[in-house]
Amino acid sequence: MDEIIYEGVIEKPNVVVVGNSGVGKSTLINSLLQSYEAETGIGEATTKNIRVHENDALGFRLIDTIGFEPGFLNQNKAINALRKWSKDSIKNDEKQQQINLIWYCIDGTSRKMFRKNIEMLSRATSVWPSVPIIVVITKSYSKPERDENVRMVWRAFENSKKLSANLKAVIPVVADTYRIDEELNINVVPDGLGELLAETVKFLPEGLNASEKDKKTFFLQQKRMLAHSVVGASTVAGVTVGLVPIPIPDGTILTPLEVGEIKGLSKIYELEYDKNTELFQTIVNAGTAGIIAKSALNAIKAIPGLNIAGDVLNAIVAGTIVAGLGEGCIYVFEQIYTGQKSIQDIEWVKGILDSKVASSVTGSLGRIVQEYSEKSKAGKVTKKELMKIIIGNLKLK
Repeated sequence: MDEIIYEGVIEKPNVVVVGNSGVGKSTLINSLLQSYEAETGIGEATTKNIRVHENDALGFRLIDTIGFEPGFLNQNKAINALRKWSKDSIKNDEKQQQINLIWYCIDGTSRKMFRKNIEMLSRATSVWPSVPIIVVITKSYSKPERDENVRMVWRAFENSKKLSANLKAVIPVVADTYRIDEELNINVVPDGLGELLAETVKFLPEGLNASEKDKKTFFLQQKRMLAHSVVGASTVAGVTVGLVPIPIPDGTILTPLEVGEIKGLSKIYELEYDKNTELFQTIVNAGTAGIIAKSALNAIKAIPGLNIAGDVLNAIVAGTIVAGLGEGCIYVFEQIYTGQKSIQDIEWVKGILDSKVASSVTGSLGRIVQEYSEKSKAGKVTKKELMKIIIGNLKLK
């Protein structure tokens, strides 16, 4: 495996070791490190905090985690600890903590693998949805049972929608010498560790690429959350403006609000508003006075038997225009941020606003009006509730 270099420093990949308490994670780590760094016990939890282990001989770090102890609160504590560790490693760009491969340890003597075990693994490693998984069947003392245990694991993962594609190998191991008969002096010697290391080295390059992909996805999700909050606030403002008794076809009334919305979203996606005049002017022109507004007005006219007060209808149209423009900006800016489109791709932007955004507004207004009408029968609908109705029906796919 090629060495990874960050700013002139050779960087090791990271393998996280996850599993129920007492399955032998610490014993496995000690055997591989040929030391006694990780405290061990027999069938009981020993790792109280997440710890990073490495030595000169091993080509990757091992991250030991809190075991999944019995009980809902204990399990949540272990899951949340790893999730926080993972999120912090991305936010702080701590490369020595970012996870490139997962060892999921299960006890070979139990011969059981419940669905909840995989669900806990999925939750604990949810920040890394693309990272490869190797299941390590610890305490594999009985060779006749190993094949059945391996089949059991593959079957269990095949039923998991989230993790079935991530499982790369299932390796039975004996991490330390285990005496099975005191009188006859019969021991089970360490086994399977070489195969585990070989499979780990084999899949780490894939894991490095996967973790980079997951990091980008994480940042994109964070930006998307912030972006939707900007669109939500702008939509409420648009609803407020719409309640003013000025006809919406007078496009200038919403323009300052739309410009502020576009500027706010451009900052989130690291696009400089003042330096990309053509792009942003194209988007502004599509707003109140352009194709999005026309689509909204035409859609309202086409709704049969419309029976909503004029000021409320005005507010719905105004809020829908602002929300539609905002959702369109999020879609366009994400494509540019992820490198799928260029900031100079003006014709593509026009096409998106003219087709995807305009058609979304046209198709959604009927549903917005219907949902508002139904909720207004049960009582007064607030501006915030109206915003949720509008946004909920306008998300671009």
